[in-house]
Amino acid sequence: MKVRPIIPRIGARYGAVGGVLAIIAYLTFFYLDQQPWRNLISFLLDAVIIGFFCFLPIKEFKRDHNNGELRFYHGMTIGFISYLMIGFLFSLFYAIFINWIEPGFMDMYKQVQHEDMMAMKDMIMSRAKENPEEFFQQQLDSIAVITKSQLILDVFLKKALIGLFLTPIFSIVLRTNKAQ
Repeated sequence: MKVRPIIPRIGARYGAVGGVLAIIAYLTFFYLDQQPWRNLISFLLDAVIIGFFCFLPIKEFKRDHNNGELRFYHGMTIGFISYLMIGFLFSLFYAIFINWIEPGFMDMYKQVQHEDMMAMKDMIMSRAKENPEEFFQQQLDSIAVITKSQLILDVFLKKALIGLFLTPIFSIVLRTNKAQ
C-alpha cells in the first residue's frame, strides 16, 4: 500500500496552523497572568484547537481529495501527522520561550507549584498511607528538581495524548463503507 502524497501535506499544513494557534493561546494566557499550565480554560482551549485541526484535515481529505471516501487508516494517518505537528511546533516554541524569551520562567513555575502544594497540604497528607509529613516533603522536594526538558516533554505529551484520544473518534465518525 502506497501512501498518497497529499496525506502528509494536509496533516502538516493543518498541524502547522494549529500549532501557531496553540502558541498564540498560550502567550495570551501567560501575558494575562493566567498561568496556562494550571488553567482549565487553557487546557480546554488546547483540546478544542487540537480537535479542530485534527478533524478539518480528515474532512478535507475525504471531501476534496478522495471522492467522498475515507478509510479509518486515512483518518488516523492524517490526524497523527496533524497532532504531532501541533505538539512539535508548540514544544519547539516552549523550549525557546522558557530558555530565552522568559528566562525566569522556571523559578516562577516552581514557586507557583510550591504555593499550590502548600494550599493542598491537608488533602495531600490525608492521602498518604504512612508518614504523611515525609510524603508531603517528598512531593515538595520533587518540585525543586523539575527541569526544563521535563516541562518541554510534558507539553508535547499532553498535546499528543489529546490528539491520540480524538483522532480515532473523528476517523470512525467520518469513515465510509465500501460500496457493495
